[in-house]
Amino acid sequence: MHELTVVSNIFKTILKAADENNLKSISRITLKVGRQRHLAPDLMKFAFDSVAKNTIAAGALLDIERVDIKLRCRSCGLDFIIEDNIYLCISCGSAQLETISGKDLLIESIEGEV
Repeated sequence: MHELTVVSNIFKTILKAADENNLKSISRITLKVGRQRHLAPDLMKFAFDSVAKNTIAAGALLDIERVDIKLRCRSCGLDFIIEDNIYLCISCGSAQLETISGKDLLIESIEGEV
């Protein structure tokens, strides 16, 4: 379960940000996670609950916003969103693609009490 490793690393950053902002408790965290990361939100939430236990984030809600895989065709210039994991331009069929979004892994917000 690589979700545990990812969440553990994110959690270190969350605790550091909470300390820098003098938070005594954390109530909600919002993450943006690109679909190309192949992370399961349910497993991420389970991992988060495990690493947050007995910390200032115990019981915090983890919101995960999925970011679609958006590509740009280098051949025809079309921007499009992949929905079926077929990495070919939907206009010209080219495989010369550039990722615009979908690899994201971002802490969008941390809410808590000072």
